[in-house]
Amino acid sequence: MKVAYVSTYLPQQCGIATYTDYLIHGLQKVSHELEIKVVAEKDASPLKQGKFEVVPCWDRNENYVEPILSNVKDADVVHIQHEYNIYGLDERLPMLCEELKASAKRSIITIHCVRPSQISERGAVDENFVKRIAELADKVIVHLESQEAVLQRLGIPSDKIHLIPHGTALSNVDKKISRSRLKLPEDGKILLMFGFVKPFKGAHVSLEVLEEVREEVEDVYLFIAGGLAPTASKEERDYVKFLRKRTKELNLHDKVIFPNRFFPNEDIPYIFGASDIVLLPYYHEDRSASGSFHLAIGAKRPVIASRIPKFEELKNICDELLLLPYSTSGIARTVIRLFKDKKFEQYVLDRTERYRRAISWPVIASRHLNLYGIDRGA
Repeated sequence: MKVAYVSTYLPQQCGIATYTDYLIHGLQKVSHELEIKVVAEKDASPLKQGKFEVVPCWDRNENYVEPILSNVKDADVVHIQHEYNIYGLDERLPMLCEELKASAKRSIITIHCVRPSQISERGAVDENFVKRIAELADKVIVHLESQEAVLQRLGIPSDKIHLIPHGTALSNVDKKISRSRLKLPEDGKILLMFGFVKPFKGAHVSLEVLEEVREEVEDVYLFIAGGLAPTASKEERDYVKFLRKRTKELNLHDKVIFPNRFFPNEDIPYIFGASDIVLLPYYHEDRSASGSFHLAIGAKRPVIASRIPKFEELKNICDELLLLPYSTSGIARTVIRLFKDKKFEQYVLDRTERYRRAISWPVIASRHLNLYGIDRGA
């Protein structure tokens, strides 16, 4: 069987590109016969290696329907990785889905983000668009219960919707080696924020948390491992300037490590391996899973996150690690407890270990294979 993934792909700096790469590696671990083709946006690198092929052929700023259709003709299953910003909200993606349906191609779409009308700047546009493409696909994958609930409200049949968690890459990199590689402090505690720097991710909240934590925990640092996205807005650029200014105001210049740059994939296990606790104090209304959350638990690191849909999975580890958005003192006290209460810390670590293995990429890949109609190992 041959599966064609319509997606962004590496080395493009895009969360969907990284997600698709992790999924493919998981599939290759559990099935040696599956043929995989990535019908990618043009920023990807072409590749042909055995049963794996990457064909960069389309551009989000052009009519991508025909280039994609011509490159999925040899596939048994076409699996689209959807995110609003990639495909737009015009007629192109529905037209692609309609053409796949007319050609009797089996189509699956993973909807990475669901944006209800009441929280969208465009009103009902986003919600109606997701409904339309979900209706056209043969099967729909979502990562979160809250996403599934919205699609059901929109009238998508329950038997068409498949709730498959975002996969998790397991890593066990030594902390000392990680810190040495990244030139981080050898001793002390490191709080981590990871990924593109955007206001809704709350790095400013983490600065306030650090100020409060250091009153009770000696030698503690905040590592903001990321920088501006290639398409960063003026608001996002101004936010980085604000973070620099706020760091000085709080007299945290010697406790905040903020290189403001993109880290390649090969550094990611070491970034999480170097940390002690991962902070995700986001304020975000979208229903979408978090890649950073899964990287953190994959490295078996305690996560403290905002109590929002994006991090609803954290309840499967410890609901007490979910705090109200902007609850600076609540986050700080939870950090302090994890550092000082070893019994509580071990409880969190044990449950993190169980959950990360339950949703590891090979497990998630096997669930995809079942959806494609392939027995594991086929």
